[in-house]
Amino acid sequence: MQTLARFGCAPTFFTPGIVVERYPRFIQSLQSEGAEIAVHSYQHVDLRTLKLAEAIEQLRKAVRVFEINRIESRGFRCPYLGCSDELLDALPAGMFDYSSNRALWADVPVLDQAGDQNTIFNTLCRFYQPRPSSEVISTPWGRPNLFEIPMFVPDDLQLHDGLQLGPEEVGQAWGHVLDQTHRRGELFTLIFHPELASFCRDSFVRLLHRAQQFRPSVWVARLCDVSDWWREKSNFKVEVTEVPTGLRLSFTCSPRATLLARGLGQCESGQVWDGAYHRLQSRVLDVPADPRPFVGLAAFAPETVVSFLQEQGYIVDTADTAARCGIYLDAATLANMTEVQLVDHIEASPTPLVRYWRWPDGAKCALCVTGDLDALTLLDYASRLFVR
Repeated sequence: MQTLARFGCAPTFFTPGIVVERYPRFIQSLQSEGAEIAVHSYQHVDLRTLKLAEAIEQLRKAVRVFEINRIESRGFRCPYLGCSDELLDALPAGMFDYSSNRALWADVPVLDQAGDQNTIFNTLCRFYQPRPSSEVISTPWGRPNLFEIPMFVPDDLQLHDGLQLGPEEVGQAWGHVLDQTHRRGELFTLIFHPELASFCRDSFVRLLHRAQQFRPSVWVARLCDVSDWWREKSNFKVEVTEVPTGLRLSFTCSPRATLLARGLGQCESGQVWDGAYHRLQSRVLDVPADPRPFVGLAAFAPETVVSFLQEQGYIVDTADTAARCGIYLDAATLANMTEVQLVDHIEASPTPLVRYWRWPDGAKCALCVTGDLDALTLLDYASRLFVR
């Protein structure tokens, strides 16, 4: 934590309730020093192997232990990422603000140079069941009762124990993911295990020093901060009214909002941000009426596409005026597109566009350091063999 703090980074530690029970004062000290402590079930057991009611009780029991020991719990991650959609849907509203149980696979070049993948590497791949980051955008997404915040694998155990990579190579792998994350403007949720903290220290220093060099900046945050921001951003709105010169856009948002515009010439009363985008300083903007600087969607577009684009910060037009937008997505365009292809298609368009950006205060991407604090002693590890 002291190493991370040098770079303004506080981690999120997913901790089983039984570990909090055994070492409450130590866990409280981590929290008082700025770490977020999140739920990692009560016992370190794959919740997919339990009946639904038993899995929910594992999480309920952990929450009770956190409350008794004055540990704030905002989110959870299941051991081995053993979380099903059925479990997420069954959680009572308000039990958690967020879940972090969906893995994305980062295809980093250093993996091509690594040795054979051993049993540890392949077993963890089976547990994590990652989706390819070449197809999926790494940002939170809303469920009815919480936000899901994805993370990247391979993790430190796969890189160190599974591929026998050293600290420099692990740092290279993380650096590659950060480069991709910044280029695409997404979220890099890194997952490590504190028993490898001393091994990873130099890798963390390289990664966080690299993060400080990027412009626009990297927002380094805890997962609870990301969840709070995503909820805050979900309330942002824009009112569009007709004026003699075209359209007037009035934005309702917090001071932290990042408003972007491109392709509007003299209308862009802001500073150059990244690429063709300018960052707007005013919350009112007059723009030409044709083409409309929004993303138009056919009326029959799937609700999942509409909500996805809105979560990315796009101003989506599904009314009769949708076809007058500079970017119009019809059924043929949307057919069989991955999330990445859809965003790339929109961003490659040369037409005017006004949007909210994903991250606060002008940051281009976000970085979260998360650790699965499964155990503090060898006894804790041994006790996992006797879970009841």
